[in-house]
Amino acid sequence: MNIVPQDLSTILRSLGRAFVCRADGWTPELGVALELEHLGDTEGDVTIAHNAEVAGLTLPELTGPAFHEADFTGENPVVEMPLYLTSPALRATVSPSGLASGGLSARVPPIEHTLVIFPEGLILERDAEHKPHRYPLDYTAGNWTLNGVALTAAQLALLDMSVWFWRGFFNRPSRVFKGGPGDERKEIDTVSFQVEHHADMPEGHHLWTLGDPADAGIDIEGGS
Repeated sequence: MNIVPQDLSTILRSLGRAFVCRADGWTPELGVALELEHLGDTEGDVTIAHNAEVAGLTLPELTGPAFHEADFTGENPVVEMPLYLTSPALRATVSPSGLASGGLSARVPPIEHTLVIFPEGLILERDAEHKPHRYPLDYTAGNWTLNGVALTAAQLALLDMSVWFWRGFFNRPSRVFKGGPGDERKEIDTVSFQVEHHADMPEGHHLWTLGDPADAGIDIEGGS
């Protein structure tokens, strides 16, 4: 056995704040590029609960509850995001009906979205006057750029920590008129995003992809 120590100086130790983007439900089969937009202003932790399930084969009368064999049956991811929700347009976006108001005459499928979570550090830099600025992130002809400049090694490391949920829908958040003072009255509500299976994605990526989709053979510029 040969144990080789890692180069600990190269390990990314903090992801920082999330920068959450969305698009209308997208698939490579559409033949169009994935066009993302910033979802909104968050405050607090953006949490991904993968909800993985494993079924175990046990022999309880012989060896008790210990697994002798196991089957990974899959996962059911849910993303939770604390968003400022004072905009009626944003409330319509994060509603399964696509409407800020409620009340339909028939059952309908929920409006589907593609959701992407980037580390904010990927797009946040100081400008020429040393002021913090969020720069536009672009992907063209297989190349990532920030404000027209190729990503640095540190930025590529953050890109590798991005998470792409290819298909899912929002659940309408609660509505609270907050009467407390100061920070207690901020209109921040937790929005959940239910991830769904996307049959058109490669094996191992039907639910979500970690890092650059191109590494998984997914062409977000419209290829299949």
